[in-house]
Amino acid sequence: MVTPEHRTGAGLLLETLEGPIRHALLDWALTVGIFDLCADPAPVDDLAAALHLRPDRLLTVLRALAAAGFVRPEAAGFRTAPEVLPFVATGSPRNMVETLRALATTRHTGLDRIAALLAGGDEAPGKPLFDAAHWDASHRSLAAFHRALAADAMEPCLTGLPEWPRARTLLDIGPGSAVLARRLLARRPDLRVTLFDLPPVAERIRHDAADLPVAILGGSYNETLPEGPFDIIWCSMTLYFHDRGLPALIARLAERLAPGGVLVSFHEALTDARTAPPEHVIGRLMPALRSGDTSFTEGEIARAMAGAGLLRASVETIFTPFGRYRLDSARKGPARPCSIDPNIAPGGG
Repeated sequence: MVTPEHRTGAGLLLETLEGPIRHALLDWALTVGIFDLCADPAPVDDLAAALHLRPDRLLTVLRALAAAGFVRPEAAGFRTAPEVLPFVATGSPRNMVETLRALATTRHTGLDRIAALLAGGDEAPGKPLFDAAHWDASHRSLAAFHRALAADAMEPCLTGLPEWPRARTLLDIGPGSAVLARRLLARRPDLRVTLFDLPPVAERIRHDAADLPVAILGGSYNETLPEGPFDIIWCSMTLYFHDRGLPALIARLAERLAPGGVLVSFHEALTDARTAPPEHVIGRLMPALRSGDTSFTEGEIARAMAGAGLLRASVETIFTPFGRYRLDSARKGPARPCSIDPNIAPGGG
């Protein structure tokens, strides 16, 4: 058993050595299709014959995959872990292989150039983190991410709002796909949904959502916004690219709210002098070095909402398989301003 003491000092340093090995194992397994082959328990000799590999060496790798939690040893051989299978099986609606590969590229590119980036290499902070061409190329992997994980986390953030039962209109800023809209409309067919994204992404969404009664508009929120008004405006991991400051963008979004409407933000919230949570600080290191650190500090979005005159603020921490996120909501309309400290979650602490 690993005790807390073993995770400090030398143990903390040594455990980092497993990371590249785990990722290399996963990448190999995805490349050769080991998870499909092991959807049912498969003998090592049969797997070795199918893959044209030496059984003894394959057994060593399968044991390592089992140690990593990707497969399980059984009497009949090795089997893909049931909790992993839906996300790696070919043809699964929750398959996220393309997402894993895209995230690996984003997070790992330049790891061998950290010293050069720190010294002021070719890529330097100041240019946009991502542009329209990036999001156009990333549409498929982003949609897969939404189907596999993200929509599960985001849907209850909206359907749990006090405004949800009576909301008539919803604007999704930078949705990336129509996955969430499809799920919301399954619950509320009467809801009028508008999806607003960069023009090339909007075109891809329009193709994917041809069967949905949604309005799909292309544009940049730095230049224009749909007129509205909207009862709910949803912003999920998309507010990073403002060109006149976050408060100005939040103020423009607030203008598009109907009286009594709610602006909802689902973003990371860095704490402890921007050193936590580690999944965001470490996971976004390379994009931050290449293009500047755009992650939000805890309370930053809530303060911008208050500065825009939005009221009745609420705060919640959302735990997801892809990290911890902060759900900030604030309303437009005649009400007494809330005195909540945007850095304190409900219940204190």
